[in-house]
Amino acid sequence: MDLLNDVEAIAVAYVLQKRNKVAKKEKSKRRYWVHPINMKIIKEGQFQVNFMTLRAHPEEFFKYFRMSITSFDELISLVWRIPICTEERLTITLR
Repeated sequence: MDLLNDVEAIAVAYVLQKRNKVAKKEKSKRRYWVHPINMKIIKEGQFQVNFMTLRAHPEEFFKYFRMSITSFDELISLVWRIPICTEERLTITLR
């Protein structure tokens, strides 16, 4: 009787191992080379993707920034300034 239990245990272990191998093969077939979200980040930039996605969903925007979109826009209007172009910045640095 002990031998039969050992054989059954080995058979169950074998079946489970085969099942895991099949599951891993199926899982690897579904993977992307580069996930579409990551491709979007590469093309458009991480800030643009995240910010525009959050801005489209006010609740998520509030969770992320802890303020409403209108409050965020108001802060932007307070800190906004005319940027210095790169050529001018380099000229100032070198001079």
